[in-house]
Amino acid sequence: MSGPDHRMEQPAGMPADARRATVARKPLGARVLDLLRTAWIGATGRVSRTILASLGIALGVAAYVALSGIAASNQAALLARLDALGANLQVVTPGQDSSGQPVPLPEYAPETIARQRAVERVGVFLTAPDGAQVFKNELVPSTNGNALAVAVMRPGALDAVGVGIAQGHGIDRNNEQLPVAVLGSEAAYRLGINEPGDRVLIDNSWYGVIGILEAAPQAQNIDSSVLIGADYALAHYADQADVIGRISRIYVRTRPGNAEALRRMIAHAANLSGSNVSVTASASLSEARNTTNDSLTALGLMIGAIALAVGGMSIANMMIVTVMERRGEIGLRRALGATRGSIRMQFVTEAAMLSAIGGLVGVAVGAGTAIGVAAGTGQPPALDWTGLPLAWAAAVLVGILAGLYPASRAARLTPTEALRGE
Repeated sequence: MSGPDHRMEQPAGMPADARRATVARKPLGARVLDLLRTAWIGATGRVSRTILASLGIALGVAAYVALSGIAASNQAALLARLDALGANLQVVTPGQDSSGQPVPLPEYAPETIARQRAVERVGVFLTAPDGAQVFKNELVPSTNGNALAVAVMRPGALDAVGVGIAQGHGIDRNNEQLPVAVLGSEAAYRLGINEPGDRVLIDNSWYGVIGILEAAPQAQNIDSSVLIGADYALAHYADQADVIGRISRIYVRTRPGNAEALRRMIAHAANLSGSNVSVTASASLSEARNTTNDSLTALGLMIGAIALAVGGMSIANMMIVTVMERRGEIGLRRALGATRGSIRMQFVTEAAMLSAIGGLVGVAVGAGTAIGVAAGTGQPPALDWTGLPLAWAAAVLVGILAGLYPASRAARLTPTEALRGE
């Protein structure tokens, strides 16, 4: 004789879905694993379909990453060129008082300017010796000075100007006390000096040439100048030390920003007493730089949005076809008790998986293409590495959004409609 049945009796009027949920309810983690397993089987059930679906989003992401990287490289190269022309270069020179007399720059000016947050580098030039002349040798007539000027610089001044060394090296802490000179590009041409190791005659004193500069379009007065170190000039021209010790101009390399605001900030920092200071900058170049930067950034974002939209349409089309092909599977699962929500989540998860796979492939291909194009064109690679995970996440998000309609369409199918359609 069998014992009493201890199973809980279910009310006869309870719906079947509710009775099944009451008899056995899986933990959340198990349900998520079931969902992922089912979606993975559906996503990889047909290799050709998976490849085609992932290929669309992969091409979209690859196009986004590659075009964004190429545009960023072009942008970096163009902005660097504008900076070299002086878009972010300001020149500080002594101003004039109400009577028209020059107001010397205070000795603290380079230090206070360098403390400003927007300032990157500061280069200091001192007043040149009065009437200094430069000759190739002592045989050149004194009337043939080639219109060359002598410039006295402190170490690091050329870095702020942004002019490169074509040959040799510049004046630094190790040689500024020595009779050495650096020639501007035009000065070297006029003197007939093609490489370091030669020497020039400045006020009847020989100076060894240790470097020749590249052309400096942002400071053309340097091209026709012969530069000597500040320490040696002060010692050699002791009778003019008071004059030579004065700052003649300060080159200030700043971060990109509003040229007028930077000019006012630098003028105040150069002379805290409020005396007049002359600060000049190429406002037109600075404005062109900012406009170019904004335009190219907007262009890169538009290209990325279009590329991701194309990939999303590919995912959506493929998922709609998938729903039509799997009507029988949908009907069978619905007949076995699968809810509309579970069907919807399955297809959305499949779309997310396909997008994740395609996104990884697209990021790798796009990054490689951008780096290869930059290397081939000689431009600096400017790929945003921190943005690559965001590009992949955007691809997954686009895939989810693209899969919502096909998933909802699958969920609306009743078991009878799905099985009859099969």
